[in-house]
Amino acid sequence: MEQGKGGALITLTGNRSAVVDGCDGIIDYDEEKILLKAGRLTVRFCGRGLALRRLTENAAVIEGFISQVEYNC
Repeated sequence: MEQGKGGALITLTGNRSAVVDGCDGIIDYDEEKILLKAGRLTVRFCGRGLALRRLTENAAVIEGFISQVEYNC
């Protein structure tokens, strides 16, 4: 699947794992929220026990109990 310009491809596995392809960096990070930059958007994951399990140049893997995903322009 091709990503749109300035966007991200987010794959959720239930509410326990998320893969964000197109991640440009971390804005904020703690056990209850992870805020990522993805092109012109920011993507916020909220929940409990959240952790960045893997971070590469353009992708992030988040694990924990994900209760909310929010997009902001």
